[in-house]
Amino acid sequence: MTTQGLRTIRENGHGEAAFAIELVPRRIELAPHNSKDALIPFARRDSLVAWFELYLAIEAGPEDSNTFKAKRRDLEEFLSYFTLATGADCPDQWTRSLTEGFLRHLLAKRKLAATTVNRVLATLKHVSVWVHRRRHFLAGKPCERVKDITTDVPEWRGLEDLQVNRLKSAAEQLCHIHTRADQNPIRDRAILLVLLHTALRASELLALDLEQFDGKYVANIQRKGKAVTRELLIAKHARDALDQYIVEVRGRKPGPLFQSRTGGRLAPQNVDTALKKIAAQANAMLSKPEQIHLSAHMLRHTMLRKAADLKDIRYAMRLSGHTSSKYIWRYIEPSRKEQEQALEELY
Repeated sequence: MTTQGLRTIRENGHGEAAFAIELVPRRIELAPHNSKDALIPFARRDSLVAWFELYLAIEAGPEDSNTFKAKRRDLEEFLSYFTLATGADCPDQWTRSLTEGFLRHLLAKRKLAATTVNRVLATLKHVSVWVHRRRHFLAGKPCERVKDITTDVPEWRGLEDLQVNRLKSAAEQLCHIHTRADQNPIRDRAILLVLLHTALRASELLALDLEQFDGKYVANIQRKGKAVTRELLIAKHARDALDQYIVEVRGRKPGPLFQSRTGGRLAPQNVDTALKKIAAQANAMLSKPEQIHLSAHMLRHTMLRKAADLKDIRYAMRLSGHTSSKYIWRYIEPSRKEQEQALEELY
């Protein structure tokens, strides 16, 4: 990531030493730590980069996880702004005013959505408190009393019942149409139904191993961040599709639950491709306004909304893997069309 560093230029005019400071492009990237027991040498205690590197090594989880990658991006983004604003790497230059300026920069210059800015702020709040416990900031905790950006309730992005039925039917059709070994329609149908009936994120689904599935439940699901769901029911329709995939395609050999043809773990783009195949089949006979633009996140929205409607928000929150109710409303808020229809039918 390109940032602005400092270069000192010595000038010898008139026999006197003079120095000019010039902003020049420089790349600042947080170096990986191989040891989680790494300690900051005394000479680097006044380096914010060093503290961020140690935080990532100890607190951010596995380096190949989405959480680690997101936190790393957030901190590198902040360092770009920090070094440009202060011309230094000293933690004492990080103040509450600088944090607030960074948030304004993300909104005005980077044009990021308020929800994205709030996620970055959550990262900064956590790391600033963590650093402050070990090396106090001169002006106190730099994110204290910094409030989230106010956001409008986002439009619900789930599927209607008719769309769900069309997708299920399309997935069944592909099991008879796609007969080549490299097309995997049985696996793709299982992916669709398990995502739909569990509200798992694609990354959470792909992290599962066969031994975590006992025929009815999946156990010890690693959620986003450090949360773990001890047990999650796979509903019968999804369970039947998953059993068919295991028996007819995958086999019982240990390893990833959903595999590539070579037995490797699928990547998120493989899930995206599988869902797009199913959506294309469902859209074949539909007009353009009716067509479905399917994603794993849309299936998550659909299930969480259904769970909240049939049970309650607490059930949907547990199913989502969230430890707070802060974000659940984006999944279960009625669409504008539904709100208008409800108002029309009140009396």
